[in-house]
Amino acid sequence: MPRIFVAGGDSPQDRNDAEKSVVHPVDRQTVIRNFSDSTYPELIEIERHGHGFFAWGLPPQEAHIENWFLMGKGDFLLMGHKGAYRHYSRVLGRYQNERAARAIWGEDVPAEDLRQYLFFISEPIPLGQPYAALADYLPQNFGEFERVDDAVVKRMEMDYGSVERFVRQRLLTNSAGGPMLDISGMIQLSERELARLQAFDPDSGKSGRNQVIENILRRRGHPAFRQQLLAAYEYRCALTNSNALDALEAAYILPYRGKFTHEPSNGLLLRSDLHTLFDLGKLAVDTRTMTAVMADDLLESSYKLLAGRPLRFPKSPELRPSTEALDLHRRLAGL
Repeated sequence: MPRIFVAGGDSPQDRNDAEKSVVHPVDRQTVIRNFSDSTYPELIEIERHGHGFFAWGLPPQEAHIENWFLMGKGDFLLMGHKGAYRHYSRVLGRYQNERAARAIWGEDVPAEDLRQYLFFISEPIPLGQPYAALADYLPQNFGEFERVDDAVVKRMEMDYGSVERFVRQRLLTNSAGGPMLDISGMIQLSERELARLQAFDPDSGKSGRNQVIENILRRRGHPAFRQQLLAAYEYRCALTNSNALDALEAAYILPYRGKFTHEPSNGLLLRSDLHTLFDLGKLAVDTRTMTAVMADDLLESSYKLLAGRPLRFPKSPELRPSTEALDLHRRLAGL
């Protein structure tokens, strides 16, 4: 029976470490040169199955070491912070290696905090699923690293047929009204894959220009839908009041809303950069005050000036955005 492990990390150091080895892959040479030659064949297999070297590790605490020893290839790992599961992956191999841990997470880390009980994982799939939405099976409150009770895993298998089916149905579904993958993270996955395939290299100047034009048209939204929103919002961004026509885009609140998909109530007229942030789930709307809500990382950027700013809406009630759709977008974005 496979095991499920959950890892929490709300501290700045945890987030920083995750950036180094979970959000982004570890440099290949950093891994290879810090392991013995005897492990090289295993590492090559891990790299192949994991689409690179992604890793996490545990400090040398008794409870961590016990769970680390129980961990096997193919086990499940869920990583979370700020009340939601943020990454899903599978265990590919585990090693106790102080030298590699220092190379990955920092040479000056104190021995008691060093993640020397490390393990490699498959390329993580970004999530945005609140702990509360999975409280019937998974813990809502947990520490740095814990194992889900075997009895819970057995119940999961009885109810869904397998842990894999539970993951697909409860974590990886992105249908409207259901759980939502973190789009920002999914784009990072796609960008890494496109970089491997060199898919961004046009074969000629003409094809390059066509690609740019095609991308602009796609981002602006359905032409009729955009024209409706331009008129409804008086040719100004709903958040910044910008009237630079070429930079204004029709943002869908929900990508698919049945016959209402192309209705003005499912749209916002946003400046192109804000449209991108809205689609990434970094920007949402608090419908109680009709003000902008920003992700934490944006609050550390120049966009913090827009946090809490009231949005301007069309004068006609039938053209105003649906509060139901805005609430769902915010919930799925985890804001």
